[in-house]
Formats: sequence, C-alpha cells, structure tokens
Amino acid sequence: MNWHQQNIKVYNDSAQNLATYFSSIGSRTSDIERGLKLANRTNNARVIEIGCGDGRDAIEILKRVSYYEGIDPSVELLNIAKRKVSNTSFIVADALSYKYPCDIDVVYAFASLLHVNQDDLPIVFNKVSQSLRKGGVFYISLKERGLYTEEIKDDEFGKRMFYYYNPRIIKEIAGKNFTLAYESHQTIGRTNWFTIALKKR
Repeated sequence: MNWHQQNIKVYNDSAQNLATYFSSIGSRTSDIERGLKLANRTNNARVIEIGCGDGRDAIEILKRVSYYEGIDPSVELLNIAKRKVSNTSFIVADALSYKYPCDIDVVYAFASLLHVNQDDLPIVFNKVSQSLRKGGVFYISLKERGLYTEEIKDDEFGKRMFYYYNPRIIKEIAGKNFTLAYESHQTIGRTNWFTIALKKR
C-alpha cells in the first residue's frame, strides 16, 4: 500500500471521528468570501472544492454560488457530506485524477494539497489553470515549513503522510500562469500554516 492509498484508508476508517472534529472547528467562511471577492464573483460563481471531505465548507460555499462540485478520494467522508448537503455534486476523485470542468471562477483547496507531493503538485496546478477562467482564483491552505518536507504523522485518526510547503515554492510551481492575489500566515497549535490565493493571468 502506497502513502496515497494509506491516507485514503485513514480518512475512510476515521470519517465519523474526523467529521466530529471538523464540526467543532466550523466552516472557513471568511476564506470562502475572500476567494469569491478576489475573483470578482460575489454572486453566480462557479466553484470547485478539492478535498471537500465531510462537506463542512460546502454548506457555506453553496449559499454564495450558482455552481459547486466537491471532490474527495474518501468515499466515507463523501457519504457524510451527501447526508449533510443534498442536491449537490460530490465526486470520488483526487486532485490528480479529477476531470476539471471549464470556466470555473474559484478552485478552493483547504488543507487538501498537503497530501500531494512536489512531483505531482505541478500537474494539479496545470489542470486547475486550464479549468479557471481568466481572473479566476486558486485558493489554497497548506502546512508551512522553510523547506519542502515529507513527514509521517501518526495521531488519533491514523498514520498519514503530509507534505509541507511554503509560499515561495508554491509561487514557483504556479509559474507564469498565476499572479499572487493574497497571502497570510498563522499558527494553529504547534503547526504553521499559510493561505495563498493565486489569480489566473
């Protein structure tokens, strides 16, 4: 079993416990609104969410958009999402295998690309770039370290592989297809995080 499969197994096996944990944190409403504003689409937006999990953010995104599709490789987390949010599209897929639709305004990737390594991440960026309309936004949050790092974490949910990035690396991967629209940093517990929004040229 490779790390991709192991990560999915953990999310399937711990889906209910993770959903309980996520509900205690709540939705990322301010980030959702910021992404839409940066894309100049405060209504009728077309949105994709990579790693939508149990639908914690889908609930808030759907209040603000005309089109939404959430993807996640965990069947069990998506089953929870479908119970929470009816009449919307959830697809079993990861950021690499998903067939991205065209003319998208915002692609959100909240704490999901931290399971994509540095060899595969440029492929994701290329797919997202093709999916976004000009001026569309790729809105990302990731765990941050000074250097790219691969780290196995074993916690109450299970053993997973995480990949740590920083804004410099992400900007390099984004290349000439995107310009920086927003960047922030925060520490949650003992983990440093950064949020970066990139606008398609």
